[in-house]
Amino acid sequence: MNQPTHTSGRGCAGLLAAGLLGLIVARAALAQEAMYTQAATMPSPLTAIIRPQYHLWSYGSSPTAGTERTIKYEASHSVAVGIVRDWAVFIDMPMAASREKDAGTGAWSSDKALEGVEAMVKWRFYQHDRGGVDTERIALMGGFNADNARDDDWNGVTVSPKVGVVYTLVRGRHGFNQDLFYQLSTGGDEMDNFGGDGPADALWFNSAYVYRIIPDRFSSDSIGAWYVTAEVNGLYETNGDVELRWAPGLMYEGRRFSFEVMAQLPLWQDVDHRAELDYGLGIGVRVSF
Repeated sequence: MNQPTHTSGRGCAGLLAAGLLGLIVARAALAQEAMYTQAATMPSPLTAIIRPQYHLWSYGSSPTAGTERTIKYEASHSVAVGIVRDWAVFIDMPMAASREKDAGTGAWSSDKALEGVEAMVKWRFYQHDRGGVDTERIALMGGFNADNARDDDWNGVTVSPKVGVVYTLVRGRHGFNQDLFYQLSTGGDEMDNFGGDGPADALWFNSAYVYRIIPDRFSSDSIGAWYVTAEVNGLYETNGDVELRWAPGLMYEGRRFSFEVMAQLPLWQDVDHRAELDYGLGIGVRVSF
């Protein structure tokens, strides 16, 4: 007669540890997204990620706006919601306040605005997991950017379609993300263009390298991981403006909470229709539920 089997306490503990380790490894594979570069990752179905980010930007003189200097404070609040497997929706609502120094009079003025709403759908059409955290993924994104051109009552709103592709590769402690996005601009204002906000079409191309510094290996006791990041962020506009920025950063990613701090600095700039970037500083969190 077959005897009933019993799981020992040690066996239960082993299964629990394995389950926790699997959860940590899965979370690590789904993460590793730097601040300015997209990743081919997304929340699970019927889960969400809230990602507020806060930036300080400093720009030099603008030949179009007639300003000598601009200090811009930006708060971006994005929400990602998983729909079904490999499909998710992303909504971003940036708000900004700025101080501008007039190039002629030297007087400072202030302004604030809801900069628009961006809505995108992401479809991950390729995924190859090699075991552990190692994975390779590709996703397509499509949507629009609705811009009110600083008109607080949303009269004259324009909608610009946007499409892109994202590639993610994770090998052990190393991660790499590459994105490419094109926006067909149907409106925009050169007087308030800080990159991709003017009437010209825009092409973004961003690369990010992510390296896990702590821990060197995941275990059942791991509750999160620390990463250093390095990005090269590019933007080309069809009016001929083109620039490259580089962005070093530090990131912590836990099971439910993540924290990131970054800087963005000019690497190469050839812009004639807007102000050049002096520097940018950013901080953000991610909460999943």
